[in-house]
Order: sequence, then C-alpha cells, then structure tokens
Amino acid sequence: MATTTAPQTTTAPKAESFDRSEITRMFARLKHEVSGLVDDSNRSRPFYAKSKEEAIAKRDAAIKVLNELADRIDTLKKQD
Repeated sequence: MATTTAPQTTTAPKAESFDRSEITRMFARLKHEVSGLVDDSNRSRPFYAKSKEEAIAKRDAAIKVLNELADRIDTLKKQD
C-alpha cells in the first residue's frame, strides 16, 4: 500500500504594504508650493514677499532645501 503525502505549503512572510499614493501627494504638494514661490519671484509685486529680492531669496532657499533633502536621501541609500 502506497502512502501519499499531502503537499506542504509554506507561506512566505508578506512584506509590509506601503501606500505610494502618500508619496505622490507629497510630491504634488511640494511642486505646488515651490511653483508658487517661483511664480512669485517672477512677479514685479510678489504676493508672499515684501519685495522682488525677498521673493527671489525665498525661491532660492526653497530650492536649496530640496537639494539638501535629495542629498540626504542619497546618503541614506548608500549607508550600510
């Protein structure tokens, strides 16, 4: 009499799911906010600054922050 063994099924642990839509919304918001500063720096009478020079400084500061963030994320990727 032959014995049959039931196939063993092992379930691999599932990776934690991550909702990418949160990142999409965050990037859309960043784009909106920075675009507002860029547009404001192009106006002769800015809405968000007291002068055109201040509007340009705000735009440049925002771009600097984003570049620093990108550098920090790149550093995180390269860490052991």
